[in-house]
Amino acid sequence: MGSDNEQSPPPQSAEPPEQDPLAAQVGNLTAEVEMMRQDQAMRDSRSAPPAQQAPPATEENLPATVLIYRDGRQVEVENYAIQGQKLWVFSSHATRQVPLADLDLAATEHANQERGVDFTAPSQK
Repeated sequence: MGSDNEQSPPPQSAEPPEQDPLAAQVGNLTAEVEMMRQDQAMRDSRSAPPAQQAPPATEENLPATVLIYRDGRQVEVENYAIQGQKLWVFSSHATRQVPLADLDLAATEHANQERGVDFTAPSQK
């Protein structure tokens, strides 16, 4: 009978097959996560330098748009949008709106054309 006990598998042998697939899955997922992290790090290192160098050089070379008011005042703006009969000026400090009726649109277009800046106001009806 002692020889029967030595040859029969221990009761714990049924548990490792259940744990092995789970451990293998965890190992595979861990390896996948590490590969994804490395891939993301490589993409970040490749895209960071161009993003830091190209935009500032482009923005520095662009001349400002000059707005000429009907009273003769002139204001330079870097970022604006025209919506309807209002011109919105965007800056890092504030956003403000200027009624197009307050601007001398012909003089504004002419002054910007001389600077090489494209400024086209909507037609006034």
